[in-house]
Amino acid sequence: MRKVMFFRPMIYMGGTEIAILNLIRVINKEKFEIYIGYTDETSNKELMDRMAKYAKIVNISKQKIDIDVMVNCSPYKSSTKYFYNVNYKKMFLWFHHFGGSDESIFNDDEYIASLDKIITVSEATKNIMLKQKYADKIKGKVDVIYNILDKNMIFKKSQEDYEIEKAKDLNLITISRLSLDKGFERKIFIADELIKRNIDFKWFIVGSSYYIELENKIKSMFTKYGDRFVFLGMQQNPYKMLKQCDYLVQLSDDETWGLTITEAKLLDVPCIISDFDVAYEQIEDMKNGIILSRQNTDSYKDRIEDIINNKEIFKQNLKDFDYDINKILKVWEKKLSE
Repeated sequence: MRKVMFFRPMIYMGGTEIAILNLIRVINKEKFEIYIGYTDETSNKELMDRMAKYAKIVNISKQKIDIDVMVNCSPYKSSTKYFYNVNYKKMFLWFHHFGGSDESIFNDDEYIASLDKIITVSEATKNIMLKQKYADKIKGKVDVIYNILDKNMIFKKSQEDYEIEKAKDLNLITISRLSLDKGFERKIFIADELIKRNIDFKWFIVGSSYYIELENKIKSMFTKYGDRFVFLGMQQNPYKMLKQCDYLVQLSDDETWGLTITEAKLLDVPCIISDFDVAYEQIEDMKNGIILSRQNTDSYKDRIEDIINNKEIFKQNLKDFDYDINKILKVWEKKLSE
């Protein structure tokens, strides 16, 4: 049986961790023995307990271990600090988001040379990577595998009995970390325009921050809107709320793949997203959602009518969305077996 470790320094309830959890839930347990490696003791115990149902949890700063494939899920050089405790045969980098330029793992020539494979989650991200200054070092190593979602689990959880207090005209939801790079400042331009037009709306925010000071700062940006913005914190089951809303709104500075966007599409919920590169892989503007400019927030006022008038059309168009979990899983299992 092949031993595979997915490593993340701090296990937190973010998109990368959910992607890992979704994969280890369904991977063939007869072929693979799964480990979750971490180093930070402030990791989210609740999520680690959920992962422990499908994998063995190992603090690699305290324990030596032999495995076949090490899958590093962090883009930072510091993530490799304790790798000497892991005796591995192959090293993969599962790349979900770009780190800061000074701390990027791609500044470590020795580590890049040691990589057998780089797995990224969208064609757009692969194309961006192959245009960077380190492109020659990674050429031939980069493959795209879309993230796995548990469709049956999402559908089941979305049916749980739970009623949000909806507004008459428009109900929006954002599911993300409370972080400025997730586009919270852009939400203000939409909210102000909705108020100008006397549109009754509610905006539900699901998520929290690593840092309580940042979380409080972001919440304070929306106090002037009263109960129009509802901060719900971290939720084990955001799908029961998502299903009841008119749009998922993700106005991030950048994404390698919007996991919650795919989740929303599975539930026939249209999306309003910013024009990061992968946006056009996930949403067709004016067919199953709206794509807004990251730079020209003044243009948002010209899209309000599109948002209000087309939500049912977008919802209907999403009924044709096809997502094949087995096809994606087979690609993952083949890569880990090579």
